[in-house]
Amino acid sequence: MNALWKKGILGTLILAVVMAAGLAQAKSLDAGTVYLEPKAGFYGNSNHNVSSVFTYGGEVGFFAIPDLSIGAEVLGYSIEQKKSGSTQTNANTIGGVGASAILRYYFVDAQPVSLFGGIGLGALFADQKIPHNGSDTLFSQLAEVGLNVFVADPVSLQLAGRWQHFGDYSDKGLDNWGGNLAIKFVF
Repeated sequence: MNALWKKGILGTLILAVVMAAGLAQAKSLDAGTVYLEPKAGFYGNSNHNVSSVFTYGGEVGFFAIPDLSIGAEVLGYSIEQKKSGSTQTNANTIGGVGASAILRYYFVDAQPVSLFGGIGLGALFADQKIPHNGSDTLFSQLAEVGLNVFVADPVSLQLAGRWQHFGDYSDKGLDNWGGNLAIKFVF
């Protein structure tokens, strides 16, 4: 019975979001609009020493002109690094904090949905070297594409697919491939 209740509540929430998205006529892409986005993400990694990356944090920004936003993102990182050799018996989790400046262009604004592309630059500061032969301070670049679904005038759900590179373009660097989910509040 408990599982049935959970499915019913989830179904009701999904229906409410879909219905609200159809009614919303948000104006959140106008010049001067400020936004706040709590977000979380998960990424696979191309470096054979790192298995996965989980991110959590937020972004604040504004629309400089219609359909063009500038944001500052601060994320916490939980990086699963594989063992480095015979002296380490298992994988370890590395913590870190990253900050990025992000420029996004919303190329489709068909309320209640908008599509965007973005680029950014930043840095990651970790508590250990990433990967084992890398560094604990890494320059980063990112590119993303995504969509916003407006559920009410000041609120949208944002889903973004992202590539993010940390460090050198060698075996000392990391390429993260994945995405994040955010709730965008506009003011």
